[in-house]
Amino acid sequence: MLPKQRIEVIYSRVALAFMKDLVTVLYEKDYFGFEDSALNYVSNIQNFIENNINTVSSHPAPSYFSKYKSGMKYISYQANKRTTWYIFFKQFENRFLIYYITNNHFEGQFLKDEKL
Repeated sequence: MLPKQRIEVIYSRVALAFMKDLVTVLYEKDYFGFEDSALNYVSNIQNFIENNINTVSSHPAPSYFSKYKSGMKYISYQANKRTTWYIFFKQFENRFLIYYITNNHFEGQFLKDEKL
């Protein structure tokens, strides 16, 4: 059995700021009643990225998202029945640079017409 390849996941400043701000938004807009619950939700997104980015199927990012960075790929994470997160990245060998994160409620319409 081959050893599992070690990967490195790096977040851009934009992606890091988004993750930090997401905790606050989820709590302040009453999506979660406790700040710890919002933090746990965001941690689950981050854990999914870091544990699965090299194993789940990725897709070329639609041209709409090139305003954030050209040539990206994306993966999706279904957090619950209503919300799917889209993680946009570029891969350089065993390094994955996360540039942008969004969900189906905000920019999902730009992914629906794309062929996967």
